[in-house]
Amino acid sequence: MSMQLSQIGEPARKSWRHWLGGLLLIPKTAAAGPHIDPIEQRAPEPRLWPRDVQVAWLSREMELFRDCLRLGDMSERDSVLDDLSKYYALPREECRQRCLDWEDWSLEEWRARDRTSEAELMDFYDQAHSWNFDLIWYAYLQSCGFETPASVLAALVAQRYSAGPDHLDFGSGVGATSQLFARLGFSTTLADISKPMLEFASWRLQRHGDNAKFLDLKTTTLPPKAYDIITAIDTLVHVPDFDATIKIIHRALKPGGWLLTDFRFDVREKNCEKVAFHLYDDDIDLQHRLRRIGFVHKDSLGRRISCYQRIEPTGALYTASIACDPIYRRLRKVLALARRVRILRAIWLFMRRLRPPATLARREAG
Repeated sequence: MSMQLSQIGEPARKSWRHWLGGLLLIPKTAAAGPHIDPIEQRAPEPRLWPRDVQVAWLSREMELFRDCLRLGDMSERDSVLDDLSKYYALPREECRQRCLDWEDWSLEEWRARDRTSEAELMDFYDQAHSWNFDLIWYAYLQSCGFETPASVLAALVAQRYSAGPDHLDFGSGVGATSQLFARLGFSTTLADISKPMLEFASWRLQRHGDNAKFLDLKTTTLPPKAYDIITAIDTLVHVPDFDATIKIIHRALKPGGWLLTDFRFDVREKNCEKVAFHLYDDDIDLQHRLRRIGFVHKDSLGRRISCYQRIEPTGALYTASIACDPIYRRLRKVLALARRVRILRAIWLFMRRLRPPATLARREAG
């Protein structure tokens, strides 16, 4: 019988419910794991992507994003590896391997100290270098169609909704999203708690000729009502105190400002050390908490980027919407489960294959 790990080194039998669920439902996809190397894969099929992702793939913003990664006449791939090689003084092939195997390296950094307290979790974020390799390779995968282009989707939404130029990239990582926003004319600030990421991002942006401001969230408080738009991509599922973080973001946004975020969960075994820093697994619950603090969901792109507008959490309409939230949350959970039923998913994919791909002409016409 197939086995799974309930604890490190301790096998546990799967129940009949697990097997039945596997027959009827499509498994959730983990948000993390080892990276692929695109040159070893078949080319992606854009016609199978959500329509918003097809539009993003064909957009000028996608080409600008690729240009953010490129150095001179080098390809995106060679430029990413050159950035890592020069910064860390490592051979390119070793950098490539570290990008692919970033998670094993991250696990070594995790095991370096006891991580049972919130302080030690924050110390891990502040010390890990493996995530520089992970995130810059993830940006490269977005540029060539092997990952959802989250940064480009966010840029498209920002240009559609933002009333001003002040942008904060909360949990900015290696700065690829910030680069794109800066080149689109936004006044961009990178904010993170990770010293290795902030230092690498600062070095990268200077090397690529991009200007931005930087904030260390360990020592600097975000100014009130300072930003028209805040991006928090692949960030909020890692913060220990979700509600406190959202209140900080709400305070930092100007009235009517926008939060662009996503909730990518790792659905592997909860006691697996590789998912220890994925702190949440229910986006419907997190979205309810966002609404309760003062954010209204306005749009979504590519089944990835969610767009929330800042409001003041007061008034009869707001109170009524929060009161109705339990019913709404149950309905959404039923619909989310329905999307994973294999037969329904197969019909949906068949219908999608019959639809023509998006074109730039359609985008401009829309």
